[in-house]
Amino acid sequence: MSTMKKWFIFAIVLSCLSIVLGACSTKKQSAPPEKTPELSPVILEQEEVIVAAVEDEELYRNVVNQLEHAGFTVGEPAEAAIDMFKAESGMILTINGDALLPLHLYKLDPSDKRLEIVEDTGNLPVYIGSKTEQLAVKKVGHFIIYLHKGHPEYDEIMKVLNNM
Repeated sequence: MSTMKKWFIFAIVLSCLSIVLGACSTKKQSAPPEKTPELSPVILEQEEVIVAAVEDEELYRNVVNQLEHAGFTVGEPAEAAIDMFKAESGMILTINGDALLPLHLYKLDPSDKRLEIVEDTGNLPVYIGSKTEQLAVKKVGHFIIYLHKGHPEYDEIMKVLNNM
């Protein structure tokens, strides 16, 4: 092949590559950004979170009242993980600001066979993943109350709950 043909093919390949690279790297031309309006501070009204169980069940209100009467600071109720306890409803309460170890209150179906286990052993079988844990709980009717033993005021809180 002659040198001229090689240069011609080389020029065509380079031209094609530059066209492809140019097409890939072109930026979309857009209108210049509009000025953003200045944001003025807005004061939002604080919404009160109402957990349905708190409104529906007297036991939940009694637990909160007893704890507050005993001098504990009880946080706002939050929705509990009812799936883990297989409960109908439930809530968690932060006591004395310890959000890592809240007090759990659950309403179980009155015909739940686990209530008999709790009555006999004081423990409730709870399913965490594929593993079953036995948690020490307090039973009040068809409700259960659970507080992790690592809570700093565990003994004092359980004394208040045992006097209900």
